[in-house]
Amino acid sequence: MSKLHRILVAVDFSAPARAAFDRAVALSRKHDAKLLVVHAVPTDRAFNWEGKERAVLMASLRRAAHAAGVRPAISIQQGDPAAVILLHANSRGADLIVMGTNERSMFERFRFGSVAETVTRRATQPVLVVPVGNTGSSELTAPAAFTNILVAVDLSETSRTAIERALAIAGEHGRVTVLHVVPGMAHAGASRYMYRLMEPEYQRQLARDARQQIAAMIPHQARSSRTVQVRIATGDPSAEISRVAAAIDADIIVIGATTRGAIGRRLMPSTAARVMRASEVPVLAAAA
Repeated sequence: MSKLHRILVAVDFSAPARAAFDRAVALSRKHDAKLLVVHAVPTDRAFNWEGKERAVLMASLRRAAHAAGVRPAISIQQGDPAAVILLHANSRGADLIVMGTNERSMFERFRFGSVAETVTRRATQPVLVVPVGNTGSSELTAPAAFTNILVAVDLSETSRTAIERALAIAGEHGRVTVLHVVPGMAHAGASRYMYRLMEPEYQRQLARDARQQIAAMIPHQARSSRTVQVRIATGDPSAEISRVAAAIDADIIVIGATTRGAIGRRLMPSTAARVMRASEVPVLAAAA
């Protein structure tokens, strides 16, 4: 990952938040970066809600960070969690936001989304979302480096940024797989016969066009590298991204964050959001 100076990690009482904290400490140690720890108290609770438990948590996090050679700056503020995280990230010049996935029911996620998804949509910084089982232990053994990167692109304006971010993460020794998923055809009104007749050639043409566009997005010095590969898949984008990530044993997925209107986000969550919900490895949402 390119040089980081300030890393912000959002924490609460959940296991995903601790996984994110462990990853943020490892990154802070590697980059000698300042670690900003932010905890938001929901507005529907009194500020002293679970005050004793919070004090114990913060003391535990501080000790863990100090043991790793990192001195955290901890802030506690009441407010909407996503808004508090974004406020601190912007006002304190964070280069990266690190978060865990919050533990809501499927119904709550459909209706309200999640804090991580909200932050990802609104942040101007890249957001690293860490799944709960990613660190392996509570002793801050989370690796700070990623060496096998899958970057998913949809050929939109965010794709070039996502590719550049993935190459920066890989450095000189990492491997980058650039993946584009061609959605399956489902043209309303087309007969079953015409659908089957036209689909293969149409899909092949889309794949050829995608390869050309991706090639133009990859910086010249990286195009001939054996460590950069391009793959085209067909099907549901989020499902294919997860499948390919597992197939190549990726240790991080980089994806461009897509902005939608409020209604659209609820009815049809972005591919980035779907991937974040299902991924077993960290997901870095790269803002355009």
